[in-house]
Amino acid sequence: MHMVQGERPRNGSAAFLIAQLGAYASAQFGKRLEPLGFTPAHAGIFRTISALPGLSQQELAAELGMYPSRLVAIIDDLERRGFIERQPSNADRRLYALHLTRSGKEQFSAIAAVARNHGRDLLDALSDEERLILTGLLERVAKKQGLQEGIHPGYRNGSEETNPKGSRGKGKT
Repeated sequence: MHMVQGERPRNGSAAFLIAQLGAYASAQFGKRLEPLGFTPAHAGIFRTISALPGLSQQELAAELGMYPSRLVAIIDDLERRGFIERQPSNADRRLYALHLTRSGKEQFSAIAAVARNHGRDLLDALSDEERLILTGLLERVAKKQGLQEGIHPGYRNGSEETNPKGSRGKGKT
């Protein structure tokens, strides 16, 4: 590869570019959620409860691959803020089923709009057809690697932040 003086070397590695874009995309999504008082971890919890209402905390933790003890504090915070409610479970009276409140559904709609805008802006350099092709290719790679569809692997190792910078859990209600 011939380089012009002053030009930085280019890393043509797909793995590096995926890692670079993943880190960038995650950080940018987090910044976009901060004004709402949420983090990417919150977004995933809202998305999962919206898709699977009535999950117990244990089931939600298993779905996300998260430590149940770590999830309890987040659910307590979201309940205190009026976005999630615990209702007695129909399946097991010892458990509580998690549901989004009306306010929680409104917040989830706002999070979803942020996510759509984020995805559009991130892939702005591509045509609609190229976006579809890229998405299909990345889905194949993720499946081959055994990644759970729709679940960020950061939940598994506890690396996903749950407090937006400066909010300390006191996001807008």
